[in-house]
Amino acid sequence: MLTTLATTPRTVTPTVSVVIPTFNEAGNVDELLRRLAEALPAGAEVVVVDDSTDDTADRARAATVPFTLTVIHRDEPSGGLGGAVVEGLRAARADWAVVMDGDLQHPPAVVAELLAAAPGHDVVVATRYAHGGDGSGLGSPYRHAVSRGSKALAARLLGGAVAQMSDPLSGFFAVRRAALDLDAVDPIGYKILLELVVRSGLERIAEVPFTFGVRHAEESKSTAREGMRFLQHLRTLRRAQRVVTPSAAPIRLDDHRRPRENTSPRLEVLIVTSEAPPIVSGISRCVDRLTVGLRERGHRVDVLSSVQMPRLMLGEYRFSPLVAYWRQIGRLLDGYDVVNLHGPVPTMSDVVLLLAGARRGTPILYTHHSALAVRGAETLSRVYNRLHRVLSGRADRILTTSEHYADEQRRTGGPTVEVVPWGVDVRPQPLRPRQDGAPLKVLFVGQMRPYKGLEWLIPAVAGRPGLELTLIGDGAHRAEYEALAGSADNVLFAGRVSDEDLHRAYDTHDVVVLPSVTQAEAFGLVVLEGMAAGCVPVVSDLPGVRDLVSDTGLVVGTRDVDALAAALDGLAADRSRLVALGRRARRRAEGLGWDTCVERYEAAMIATVADRGRVLPAAHTTTVPAAPAAITRAG
Repeated sequence: MLTTLATTPRTVTPTVSVVIPTFNEAGNVDELLRRLAEALPAGAEVVVVDDSTDDTADRARAATVPFTLTVIHRDEPSGGLGGAVVEGLRAARADWAVVMDGDLQHPPAVVAELLAAAPGHDVVVATRYAHGGDGSGLGSPYRHAVSRGSKALAARLLGGAVAQMSDPLSGFFAVRRAALDLDAVDPIGYKILLELVVRSGLERIAEVPFTFGVRHAEESKSTAREGMRFLQHLRTLRRAQRVVTPSAAPIRLDDHRRPRENTSPRLEVLIVTSEAPPIVSGISRCVDRLTVGLRERGHRVDVLSSVQMPRLMLGEYRFSPLVAYWRQIGRLLDGYDVVNLHGPVPTMSDVVLLLAGARRGTPILYTHHSALAVRGAETLSRVYNRLHRVLSGRADRILTTSEHYADEQRRTGGPTVEVVPWGVDVRPQPLRPRQDGAPLKVLFVGQMRPYKGLEWLIPAVAGRPGLELTLIGDGAHRAEYEALAGSADNVLFAGRVSDEDLHRAYDTHDVVVLPSVTQAEAFGLVVLEGMAAGCVPVVSDLPGVRDLVSDTGLVVGTRDVDALAAALDGLAADRSRLVALGRRARRRAEGLGWDTCVERYEAAMIATVADRGRVLPAAHTTTVPAAPAAITRAG
């Protein structure tokens, strides 16, 4: 059983959250809260997570304090003191949380020093062993020896950031909550700092020296049994480190990499695509990131797109004039080691595959985005897709963004088919303070065109209590959608916005929605961007898009207003489910960084050239700059 008491209203985001796990600290709790009242800044909150068999929780609840105080009593103390800390971190609401013991050996006055050292870091550790620190409060020489021996063992077994910390077993530290992956944490015993650093991959660490105090009252909880649990904990964390490989590890924006050399061959690459900058679209953005990433790896990359050869557009129909230049294009292709063709785009894709496909001329790495689906020309689209599938078999290798389209492209004796999802910039995860009764904030990002499904999304939200919809983007049909929304005050048309404002929108909304109605919506890049910010994805049941979302969000039928409204209402009514799905979406996005995408494209290009039996170009060397020192000493 778990009971919670908040002594003051929880309506404003705190300046800092202090998390205190307690076990039979009745003799300390009054003095602890008194000292915290003197030391904490205005607007702080304290979260006490109590596993006691005495009256610690009751004494805490009875205290009169100038800060928000939440007391959580656990009748079943899962995970020991480490589990209590995780419970407190989940309940905390401030950007930064300070974890400290309840026995007054961690002086509350040091909290201000930890916070002062916080900018630019993910965790700040109060250390007994750095210059200026003092661990004499441990007491006996035996406890000093055990502490230092345990510290050395942890550093030897776990290495990395743990080895660089002077006090990796400290129970007194400040941590940026958005840097934590609490769903990956599995605490054993009381050395929770090790668990958080290893499981969440924390590397930006600062240290503040402090004097470890003498216990105010009660007895130490350190026993031989806890020592055995500590050894078990080290073994568990060591095994967890071994199963993480560079290809599977989440890519984070603040991922400091060690120097490495890229000795891959230097390729001459031509990317052929319908859309590239300055055109604004998902394909354009992906091509741009791929081009920049390959150039940074030392390859020469040229792009042939509708920027050079303007498209002919008739409503939703788009045609390329590439066929009129087929002789020039044939000569152009011969000047490259590999062509990365993006399609299908009628005439463009077909011409390139006919000129250079079937292992003639320059090797082709074909990126198949989706089936062609033009509203009002469904039969013609199906015929074209069958013909184009025959032509795509002339490529040397095929990449798709989802398993659905990979299965469609695989054939006996055909080219190798691989799944390489697009990437995302994984920024620090925003914190969304819990606000009881607040409406569910729903975000749409995209062009305002008929196939985007706004004629079903807007009626699903307009005038519905508990929901707020923001639409970012523009297009020729915007006036029609504004008329559809009518006077509904819970639908906001924001138009085109800057990248900064777009990021802010992702960070402040609960749900990112993609109600598209066409299979041409093959991946949903804006959905992935929302997932990276912790938004729950709600999408139409379309191939590729549903593969991306998987179990991180909700998939609803296309053109179904009632189903879409029910999905959003359900999330609005179940905030715990909303939070859990948001965490799952963030973890999914963390594994899809742009570095991973570009690296896999580079490998596919090299393999495509090598499979032709061609001599690979000379290797080049590029060096990734060394990361700054992981540990910063403060004070």
